[in-house]
Amino acid sequence: MSRIYRDFMHIDEAYAQALSRAGLDSVQRVLDCVGDRLAAWSRTTDTIQVFLEGDSSVFVKRYHYPRWKNRLKSAFRGTFFGSSRVRAEYKALQTMRKLGIQAVRPVAYGERRSLHFLHDCFLITEAVPGAASLASFAQQHAHQNHTPEAFRRRCKVLSVLARQIRHMHQNRFIHGDLFWRNVLIRMLGNDHCEFYFLDAPLGHRVWRKGRERSEIIDDLAELMAIAPVFCSKTDMARFAKIYLNQPGLEPEDAAWMARIADRSMAFRKHEAFRLKLNAVFNLHVRDLERFAGTDS
Repeated sequence: MSRIYRDFMHIDEAYAQALSRAGLDSVQRVLDCVGDRLAAWSRTTDTIQVFLEGDSSVFVKRYHYPRWKNRLKSAFRGTFFGSSRVRAEYKALQTMRKLGIQAVRPVAYGERRSLHFLHDCFLITEAVPGAASLASFAQQHAHQNHTPEAFRRRCKVLSVLARQIRHMHQNRFIHGDLFWRNVLIRMLGNDHCEFYFLDAPLGHRVWRKGRERSEIIDDLAELMAIAPVFCSKTDMARFAKIYLNQPGLEPEDAAWMARIADRSMAFRKHEAFRLKLNAVFNLHVRDLERFAGTDS
């Protein structure tokens, strides 16, 4: 390792031996790891799934800053003197779990710095068996939207999601990136389900009441960004009633929903694009798995 590089890695003691056996116990080994399945990819990030002994697995999300312009941009966002994205997310996920909010379990994080500029970093989280992102789940079942079974499932899913987000906001915790791609859903049978939250580097608790209201609106607007593609106005009104924990919506609630809808417009185009990329990526991965003979 060159002297200009400095590596740091923090590992949850409960996972230390499992990560060591999987070859994920140092910054260099994590960055070199090919993994067992590619879960996501972009120009500067990738996410791989690594199977551990037994039936468990972890996801490794890596951020790369290959050029100086990437490192400088990251530094101006606060990573030079402050926390990296992965360190902030590790702490946010820990806070959520302590508050009883269902978030994925953070296992480890690491950083490689060059002259203190962030060069690479990664976050390792425990996989939730049988879970999929809410975006992928919605795309998978979109063709069933008009069947009675789909209607019952959608009602159940929206009810559970509304209660979990209400619990999160009642604890004064703001996710900060509450898009469907950052919410995992696991079906439990008989249309029962549960949700897990992830990708929360902006997650934090708020105490100023005025600011809390504004940030809650942002959280719900992010959640609503692509909701109209899969949900009716009746669905969203039902979600609002359960989130607010009241049998009906008053005029001030309708005004509140309108503010959320207006705010969601700022995210809609980008999230629609991300949704399209997600569908293409999932199709491409399934084709690769079929080609490799690993498709179940």
